[in-house]
Amino acid sequence: MQTGSNQRITPKQKKKSSLFSRINAWLHLWLGLSSGIVIFVVCLTGTMFVFCDDIIDLISRKALTVQETGAVQKKPEELIAIFKQERPDFHPFYFVAYKDPERSFKIAYEDKEDHFHFAWMDPYTGKILDSNGAYYFFYVVAHIHSQLLLHEPGNIIVEIATWIFLLELIGGLILWWPKKWTKATREQSFRIKWNGKWKRVNYDLHNVLGFYSLLPALMLTITGLIIVNHFVNGKVHQAFNGQSGTYKAMRKAAPAYVAGSKPFPLDSILLKYLHQPGVEQLRMTIPAKDSMTSCNVVAGKEIGLKGYNGRMFLVNRFTGEEVKMADSWYNGEKVENINMNLHLGFWYGAVGKTITFIIGLICTSLPITGFMIWWNRKKKKSPVRISSKQTVTA
Repeated sequence: MQTGSNQRITPKQKKKSSLFSRINAWLHLWLGLSSGIVIFVVCLTGTMFVFCDDIIDLISRKALTVQETGAVQKKPEELIAIFKQERPDFHPFYFVAYKDPERSFKIAYEDKEDHFHFAWMDPYTGKILDSNGAYYFFYVVAHIHSQLLLHEPGNIIVEIATWIFLLELIGGLILWWPKKWTKATREQSFRIKWNGKWKRVNYDLHNVLGFYSLLPALMLTITGLIIVNHFVNGKVHQAFNGQSGTYKAMRKAAPAYVAGSKPFPLDSILLKYLHQPGVEQLRMTIPAKDSMTSCNVVAGKEIGLKGYNGRMFLVNRFTGEEVKMADSWYNGEKVENINMNLHLGFWYGAVGKTITFIIGLICTSLPITGFMIWWNRKKKKSPVRISSKQTVTA
């Protein structure tokens, strides 16, 4: 049969998707493209932060333990005084003491450039064993994660991107869900075809890994929103009869300063709280001024840069007694601690961290594999045209 005009050869048209499916696919594409860079940075830095405590300890592993001499350990006041004498330009702001007599005494301090560091001291001799800047590195990583180093505007950008990522996870599940559960759709939905072309492998990495990581990714996203969104944070606290703003409430609860008061010995505070059941470590803030009447204390089995397995409380530094807070404050502290631990992977030792790290890597990859899917489709060649001089056989 002869044709006198151009003809477009196209594959057999598929059944048209529903309006809801088309809208969901459109939103998934363009919301993902518009927020992809921010989501990539937030997920990458969050993943980097998971093993921060382990990396800090690994770098200074030789300074973590000391030889127990049988002598009495120096008091925290003495160790802090030695540190200030040897490094007068630095400002120590908290210390960590351990129940284990072979563990070194750890001090967190700020240098002249406002960079944070850790120093480890021999509690028997007062010798500074080691110090490193890994603390500051992870401090920067955490601030990129939460605000892109842009302060309040960065907080807003990250929060918006987090809401978008939540929608992306839900919309991605809808797109992933097969219309019919057949053997072929099950294999395509649950398996990565490693022997396929790279476009197929990339698609499976986005589609299949996105499904397997969905629930923990939702947990990380929702716990992140609880941290950054005041409304969500308040509602979660309200649901558990908790008070939000833990640190702000602690500052308000500090007792009034009485001129001439003498600080209570820190070693007595350590003896009182460090030797309670289940407590292996104790972190205490170092007052910047003599007029500061209280110290924030965390006592528990494990204490990290942000997460801890234990409890936080306020101590009157002139009496050594715990400052009593309202029941709602204690509930709020538990809510914030559980939420932060879930977000950091600080919930089941190495297992929790490893799972969180793997999920973080997958979430970091999703904007990349999603972009590559869109880019490959965009580069698809147009359908072949046949000129009027060609013959099409019926």
